[in-house]
Amino acid sequence: MPRYSTEAIILNAIDFLESDKIIHALTREQGLITAIAKGAHRSRKRFPGTLEPFCEVCLEVHKGRGSDLQRIESAVLINANLSIREDLALLGYSAVLLEMVKENLGPYDPVPATYECLRNSLAVLDAGRQWFPLWSFAMVNLLRLLGYGIELESFASRRDHPDNPSPGGLSAEACMFLEKGSRMGREVLCRVNVSAQGKREITLFLLRMCTRVSVRPLKTVAFLAKLLDLDMNQCYMG
Repeated sequence: MPRYSTEAIILNAIDFLESDKIIHALTREQGLITAIAKGAHRSRKRFPGTLEPFCEVCLEVHKGRGSDLQRIESAVLINANLSIREDLALLGYSAVLLEMVKENLGPYDPVPATYECLRNSLAVLDAGRQWFPLWSFAMVNLLRLLGYGIELESFASRRDHPDNPSPGGLSAEACMFLEKGSRMGREVLCRVNVSAQGKREITLFLLRMCTRVSVRPLKTVAFLAKLLDLDMNQCYMG
């Protein structure tokens, strides 16, 4: 299979030499790939603003023999998910989703459920709506697909009995959100109000879960911690 077409989500793009880019992408058929796009900075015909993080694209890829580095011949935009870039906080939160996939999936190992989870999550994260509840359960679902499921039912006892200790030391509000929100559809979930303190608790809890899965610290977690003025020590499991 020297050449193939595939739908993909761009996870990372690194400038290489004067005009090329090294691309990390999650593809539907091939899983996680690393590829070079030669002339990416010069050719607007082959790469019309498509090789940027968060973009969902259709790639034409050449797979050479004896090399893990493939070559992207062209890219057609499916969805730029531009709204994610309109809010710095949303950008920071969404970047965690991309890096979780990049750092924790093996190369060339297709996982269609993970692709669909990331694709659908990015498509609904919109700066013009209440996106935090949607991001939270995108994280929950992604963690589950990466092998670390969260027993959401365990939060019910804390919700019903506030004096009981909760997983992660979460408040009754945060526990109620995590337990009840898992049964809500996206259109209902994006109308759920979460207090500033609740968001902070849930964010820290989910970032800690990331450290259970990831072999090395995520750069996006450090960026988000700085952006939200969080204590970095609180973002990692002890």
